[in-house]
Amino acid sequence: MSLTRRGLLGGLCMCGAGGLLACTPTDPGSPRLATGIGGQSDLSPRNQPGQRHGTDSDPDAGMRETMDRMERRIQTSRYRVREAKVNAYVGGIVQRMAGEFATDIRTYIVRVPDFNATQAPNGMMQVWTGLLVRCTNEAQMAAVLGHEIGHYTRAHSREGHAVRRTNADIGQALAMLLGAVGAGQLADINTILLTASSFGYNREGEREADEIGIRMLAEHGLSPIEAARNWENITAEFEARGLPREHSLLFSTHPSDAERTTTLRRRAGELPPGEKQAARYRDGISEIREYIFEEQIRTGVHAATLVIADRWLAEFPGDGLALYAKGEALRLRAKAGDDEAAATALDGAIRDAHAPANAWRSYGLLRRKLGQEAEARDLLNEYLRRAPNAPDRDLLRRSLAG
Repeated sequence: MSLTRRGLLGGLCMCGAGGLLACTPTDPGSPRLATGIGGQSDLSPRNQPGQRHGTDSDPDAGMRETMDRMERRIQTSRYRVREAKVNAYVGGIVQRMAGEFATDIRTYIVRVPDFNATQAPNGMMQVWTGLLVRCTNEAQMAAVLGHEIGHYTRAHSREGHAVRRTNADIGQALAMLLGAVGAGQLADINTILLTASSFGYNREGEREADEIGIRMLAEHGLSPIEAARNWENITAEFEARGLPREHSLLFSTHPSDAERTTTLRRRAGELPPGEKQAARYRDGISEIREYIFEEQIRTGVHAATLVIADRWLAEFPGDGLALYAKGEALRLRAKAGDDEAAATALDGAIRDAHAPANAWRSYGLLRRKLGQEAEARDLLNEYLRRAPNAPDRDLLRRSLAG
């Protein structure tokens, strides 16, 4: 791809990820104070199983048709995760939690390195890989999935349908434009981002979905307090990056993180404690766990990677993959003291069975930078032994031969 075309398409993609996401309704009239939604509130479904949020005459009928077209694109997208075990694991949790609505909801895991999941009125749920790497146990993930199921059962998509139709129509036009200039991959990611931007529910709807999600945790024996910890973790990540939370357009219509944390912590104290199921979660996403850590490292947001890695290490001390992610983020950031901290993390990583081959590469490059050539050669040779088809194998072999 030429630089000219790359620049043109990059600008178009930024429009999809930035300008169109900014079209999410801001709901200026919604109350900002807690509404008292809790255990006594009636949050029974507003639609019936199989109804797909109403008849063909309701305002969302056209939106559902548009979502059906988007879903067909996501089904064949290169960004869709197709590994069987993780799809069975995540999809199985959605099916169990959805209950009588299980046959209505179809779950797609997509490769986007941000904390999000979305639920469309046609039953399409997207779970982003950035969510999976930020959760460290099943209860945290299930809280988000239950929240999205709540949006579906309460038919929240009926609100703001005009804005969503406009966003979807713009997205379809942009996808066609990207496809016309040979950018099918960017058109795919535009489709994924558009479905995220198209469902900015009002704050009352978000509060209802939070309550439904935490009830589902309790009903399925999972720890309700982990719903609150999700928002504490996101707040910690934004603070580590030095960014105000308001910079996230995907959450512009949501209650504040502080409100959600307070409300969910209070509700958790009223519900059975449940289990986190951390080991079950790590096993369930094991097929893609290395990839989603690498995906996070490639974002270049080292402060976020360090927070995420430390969160996994708090759950699984000595975990080789998390130690590698921490060490690599420190090596790449290269601030004062980072080399020494990276060496400690990477030395721990290669001692654990969960360490990826890239841990030896990262440690070898760090040792070489520090002038420790003999140690570097041993580490890089071990990397090549573990990853004989690595894309940088020829370059490294020439380097080692010299």
